[in-house]
Formats: sequence, structure tokens, C-alpha cells
Amino acid sequence: MGANIITKTDRQMEDHMHAVASDPVRADTLQKARAFKRTWIELADALTRVESKRSWEAWGYPDFDTYCRKELHLRGATVQKLLGSYRFLETSAPRVIERVRDVPAEDLSSPIPSLPAVEFVQKAIDRGAADAETIETIKRVAFEEGVDAPLLAKQFKAVAFPETERERREKLRANIAQAARKLSSLIAEDGSPVPKQLAIRVEETVGELLEAIEN
Repeated sequence: MGANIITKTDRQMEDHMHAVASDPVRADTLQKARAFKRTWIELADALTRVESKRSWEAWGYPDFDTYCRKELHLRGATVQKLLGSYRFLETSAPRVIERVRDVPAEDLSSPIPSLPAVEFVQKAIDRGAADAETIETIKRVAFEEGVDAPLLAKQFKAVAFPETERERREKLRANIAQAARKLSSLIAEDGSPVPKQLAIRVEETVGELLEAIEN
């Protein structure tokens, strides 16, 4: 069913592209929305221009969000994520945008960073835990080598997002609570080998444990 919905939407967007072909900016933005996964930077660039020039008004939409949702089939959260990451690249790695603008896709020798990779770098900088040298390394690996977010996290999460003592305690508390509830559930199952009186005492103890750590 998912594939059919995507195909239907894609077909609608293609038909719409032909219908607005006389407006190059509108048709180009729509085309980039169709190719979103491959050209997110190009789409974000086009959306930035549409937003700054308020082009949607001439196209009959009451606001930018409605235009994105109805014509491009993009949710507001997705659009904000695109624009936020694009603006981050404009200030932190403008060469990446220049690379996309100036070099045809078939001639690109350097990879284009994925949206999640850009978000990882942005969050690492905002967190402020890693030193300048490490941040530069993260940017190089993400923007020049094209390493995606899962591998960036595996390599840099500990230094870029160190766990605070409060976070460590909260994680431990959550793990204890999860284990206690699991134990309580298991001994209450039909056929449990735990004697009834012992099971009652364990249940009571688990209740006390949960009350203690949750308070």
C-alpha cells in the first residue's frame, strides 16, 4: 500500500510540474521536491529563495507552509529541518552549497552530506562539548568524506555528546525500573515456577523498589 501511495503522489507531482511549466521557478522547486532524497540541498536552496521572495503569494497560496504542504507534499517539520540545515551550511560550510550549485551531479568528485549528517554536526557544535579540533574533524568527515550520521555517532558521540552525571543516573534508574517490571511480569505468569508466597514477597519488594526510584 505504501508503494502505491508514493507512486500516486509522485504521479500527481509530475502532472503538476507539466501544468506549471510556464513558471520556471515554480516548476524547478516542484521537481526538486520530487527528487528530495537525492537533492535535499538543491531543494533547500530553492525553498529558501521561494520563502525569501514570498513567491507562493503569486501562486495563489495563503502562506509558505500551505504551499509546501499542498504543492510539494512536504510536512512543515520537514521543511523547517531542511531550511535549518541549509542555513547552518551557509554559515559553517558554504563550500558544500557552492559544490552543489556549481558542479553538475555527474561531475561531483566529493560526496554530498546527507541531511542527518548535517544535523549531527550542527547539534555537536550547539552542544559545545567537543573542542575546536574535534569539531573540525567531524565537519571534515561529514562534509568532505560523506560519512553518514550512524557512523558519525559511532565515532564521535562519546566526545561530542558526553553523558552527564544526571543523564547517567536517569538511564540507570530507567533500566532498573524496566528490569523490575519485567521480573514482576514474569513471576506473575501462569506456570511460573516461583512459589506463590515467594512471588507475593517479590511483588511487594518490586513495588517498594519502583516507588523508591520513581520518587
